[in-house]
Amino acid sequence: MAAAGADVIGIARSPEGLATLGSEVAELGREFLAVPADLSDVDSIRSAAERACAWKGAVTTLVNAGGTIVRREVLEVTPSDWDEVFDVNVRGTFFLTQALARQMLENGGGAVVNIASVAAEVTTGASAPYSASKAALVQLTRVLAIRLAPTVRVNAVGPAYIRTELNSEWLEKDRNRNWVVERTPLGRVGEPGDVTGAVVFLASPAASYITGQHLLVDGGWTAQ
Repeated sequence: MAAAGADVIGIARSPEGLATLGSEVAELGREFLAVPADLSDVDSIRSAAERACAWKGAVTTLVNAGGTIVRREVLEVTPSDWDEVFDVNVRGTFFLTQALARQMLENGGGAVVNIASVAAEVTTGASAPYSASKAALVQLTRVLAIRLAPTVRVNAVGPAYIRTELNSEWLEKDRNRNWVVERTPLGRVGEPGDVTGAVVFLASPAASYITGQHLLVDGGWTAQ
């Protein structure tokens, strides 16, 4: 987003992660505001949204990229595992969107892009709580798109297996990585840059007639 010309607000639990992100944004010549917050805590979310809106008077774009996963087999999933995943992936996304969409409506427009997953559409190796949370996020995207139209557009991007901090350790194992590559027509694991173009597109005026969509960035996984 910074490379596309946006000033950036980072909302995350990790001060170290925010510092790293701030440095990357600064290198691109854009301004950055770090807002420590816990997406599983609604009071923390609302406080973060207030700080974000006060920074420059308005937030025009929200990218909900916060996410977590618990890797357990179906019979081993506990209620706390389930709640942990849904609190961040669905509940946190909804209440942050609610807080920022309110001022987007008041200020005449905005765009929301949710990071969902190919696991929302097909069965992958992802755990049951994660897959269910991403399917819920896709439906939430559609509902918000209708409820907030025509002023605020809401879309989702659905990556397949992307080499990120969340799953880099899992992908380091040859068995896991080969399983992904064999099922991907483009023959490789995705990289973060494969996803960012889709996010920037959906947030931009080039997508002004697109809302309520789940754009899959999956190397052809779901085309088979």
